[in-house]
Amino acid sequence: MSGSVPPLDPGPTPGRSRIGWWWLLVALLAVGLVTALVAQPWAPVETEPSVTPTVTSPTPEPSSAPSSASPSVTVPGADAVFDATTAPALFVTTDDLLAEIPAADPEVRLQIPSGQLSWGLPIGSTIDPPECLVAATVVAMPPPWYDTLLWGNDALSFQQEVVLLADPAAAREAFRALVTTVDACPEYSQVNPDIDGATWTAEPAIEGQGVFPSIVQEVTHSAEGSDVPGYRGHLLVGNTIVTWTAEALTTGDRDAALATLGDPADLSAMVQERAQEAVRALG
Repeated sequence: MSGSVPPLDPGPTPGRSRIGWWWLLVALLAVGLVTALVAQPWAPVETEPSVTPTVTSPTPEPSSAPSSASPSVTVPGADAVFDATTAPALFVTTDDLLAEIPAADPEVRLQIPSGQLSWGLPIGSTIDPPECLVAATVVAMPPPWYDTLLWGNDALSFQQEVVLLADPAAAREAFRALVTTVDACPEYSQVNPDIDGATWTAEPAIEGQGVFPSIVQEVTHSAEGSDVPGYRGHLLVGNTIVTWTAEALTTGDRDAALATLGDPADLSAMVQERAQEAVRALG
């Protein structure tokens, strides 16, 4: 029939349509994924937090080896407190001198007993240079208590002084000042009005060996045209400072004269031992 209309194409079947669109969708997603990867690379993603490993050192076992750090040492008797009734026990005895000093034998005897000399310089006397005063007087101000004894014979003069301070802390401070002054004053003089004075020349002080802090030095006492060699020491014990001076009165060779006094380390040890006994007597 000439006017007939051709039948319409029914198009793809429902099954064909779903398959076509599915592949088209996959293709589009693949293209988009490739484009995204090229345009902006992905940063790595951490699925777990980053953890810095911690190493726990095992606790060391106790060791009997001594520590390299300096230990805090408490000197026996460092806090000893003497008074006017117990401080005299710090003085050596005639027997001590006879046992340790060759020049003490024979006939060393006490020449100036307790209570005869007061602390400090005679009225009108000064020390030159002034900053060396403590080298002569041990402390700069009158102490709460002071005493001195002097033994001697034709060959020896041995004087010992005990300066008592308010407490051990005050004594430690005074001892530091004394050591500083001694180091800074290798020579000083006592200037007396209208009479000749005296000059002391000292070698550098060395640290004494013993329980209590101490120093010892070789000294020369020059007065009235003569030079007398000897040794001088200072000792800190509790609330006191003990000072001793041994002088060789024999004339002649200096070394031979000093030999009559014995070893300065032995003299220092003699005073140290007497101080230890005095501390023990305090109880």
